[in-house]
Amino acid sequence: MVAEQLQQAESRFEQITEELRNTRLELGAAQDEFRRLNDQLDARAREAYITGPGNELEFLLGATSLADLSLRVEYVNALTQSDADLATQVQNVKNTLSAEKADQEALQTKAADALRKVETQKAALDAKFAEQQAVLDDLAAKQARAEELVEKLERQYKRELAALFGLKFYDGVFKVCPVDPPRGVYDGFGAPRYAGGYHPHAGNDIIAPQGTPIRATFDGYARASSNTLGGNAVYVYGDVGYTYNAHLMQTGVTGQVSAGDIVGYVGETGDTATPHDHFEWHPNQIPSDWPASPYGYSVIGSAVNPFPLLAQVC
Repeated sequence: MVAEQLQQAESRFEQITEELRNTRLELGAAQDEFRRLNDQLDARAREAYITGPGNELEFLLGATSLADLSLRVEYVNALTQSDADLATQVQNVKNTLSAEKADQEALQTKAADALRKVETQKAALDAKFAEQQAVLDDLAAKQARAEELVEKLERQYKRELAALFGLKFYDGVFKVCPVDPPRGVYDGFGAPRYAGGYHPHAGNDIIAPQGTPIRATFDGYARASSNTLGGNAVYVYGDVGYTYNAHLMQTGVTGQVSAGDIVGYVGETGDTATPHDHFEWHPNQIPSDWPASPYGYSVIGSAVNPFPLLAQVC
């Protein structure tokens, strides 16, 4: 509302300024016309003064006939009328100048009033902005306090979870969840599998709709692969180990990647009929106190149960 009033005031001021400019142009033209006519009138006055009133009489007496006298009288009358018309024009222009000056003064007064309204509206708008800025600052402060509270609650949650289940949290290994929502993480590490012969399941299955993006969980190097059991797959090698994603519909970015880059898409290739990402974590150093899955496994070969890390980012 205040901004609209300011815009209207500025528009009115610009309109008056334009009218004032046009009035000044008209006033200048009228002044030029006045000077021109006044110069003509002065010239006629000088001519009349120099020739004197006797000249007109001599001119009339010099007629050689009645017809000539009639023509000469008519000429003198026309000349006199011309002088009168010129004087009238000068007076009319004089009156126009006076009116233009009055209009200019009135427009200048209006322009000053309009400018004051613009300044008043600007001051009101600045006050409104200051009020809104104060609200934004308050919201920012509240958001900062809320974020601080969330971090505090997360730390408290981890401590309580660790105390309840004996879990240890390893912050900072995975920067993002490997699969975008909607998703469901199933801790099936060590569950029995029989495709290709019996073997314990060496990863966690992240169930998601086909085509859901799969992302690099940390900075590293992505390499595409494929095999009978895993179908389309991608490895991501980082500083502390590598991850393995299988059953992809197709791979994404390969080569150097950053955490969050899309390295593939959820699919059902290989030995599965359900779209999901078979996710494995292979750290460079096998921990000795890693928590076990519901199936009693914490390490299978070089794979470590990724669930405690996934629980932090998914």
